[in-house]
Amino acid sequence: GVKAALCGGQQICPSQVGPDRRLPTAAAMSDSDFNEDSGNDSLSDSEVGKADGFPFTEEAKLIPFRMQQVVLNWIFIVASVALILDFGALQELFVDPKSRFAELCNWFGVLSCICWLLGFILLCHWLHSVGATQMGLAGAYMKLVASCFFNLQPLTGTMNDPLLGGSAGLWWSNLTGILFFHFGNIVSCTDFYLHTPPGADKRKGWLFHGNLPVTAMWVYQAATWFLVTSNFLACSFNGATWAPLAAIPSPPVYICQFSGGFLLLFGSIIYTVWCDGFRNFSHPPLA
Repeated sequence: GVKAALCGGQQICPSQVGPDRRLPTAAAMSDSDFNEDSGNDSLSDSEVGKADGFPFTEEAKLIPFRMQQVVLNWIFIVASVALILDFGALQELFVDPKSRFAELCNWFGVLSCICWLLGFILLCHWLHSVGATQMGLAGAYMKLVASCFFNLQPLTGTMNDPLLGGSAGLWWSNLTGILFFHFGNIVSCTDFYLHTPPGADKRKGWLFHGNLPVTAMWVYQAATWFLVTSNFLACSFNGATWAPLAAIPSPPVYICQFSGGFLLLFGSIIYTVWCDGFRNFSHPPLA
């Protein structure tokens, strides 16, 4: 097995809400169709007038339960960085297996996988809170299941039990996980296409605030295409004579690994910008 599969797939399908809901204002951004007891204050007319673009400070205030989005997106950023370091340590194993960085390979994997699992638990809770569509929830739960499979590989690799694949861990766990993540991203993108998120506008660009969740989800799907490829190329398939199709240190594998990892990080950053998670770390005052 190879660590190439861990892919984030943040099913931040944020703005998917029930069809019977309506936005409080025409300027409301994605996921802003929340009722008065959602824990977020709606913007006044003067504040709406200020909502004119990056860094989207005023627009982000309309996101229901915004601080939950801030927390889970920072968790996904940590998960993405840990994944990139995990890939780097994996490649280092073939250069200097006794180096300290190489020995941290499975530890980076454990950190990354636990963060993905925690983040998707929080995300599923948030989606239920805002009344996400059934398709949006399906995509999120597929990624939650994927993160469970991802955790098996570094955890069993850390055990270094020959019956469980030795230091490489279970060979099939990442392969199963990456497929769940990838199809979850496809479901999420399809959901955004069929059910335009509140605040999104197909007439406006990818960088319009209400469209940022859609943009980030497509970035995630691009990431999982790379990670699916790297995993299939390097997977041992339980010792099959024809596997792996490419060695782990070969360019096709590590290029796909790092491309997928950095795209996951980029997607997580887009989501954090969407919820103003780099600037605003506080709740509005309680009435």
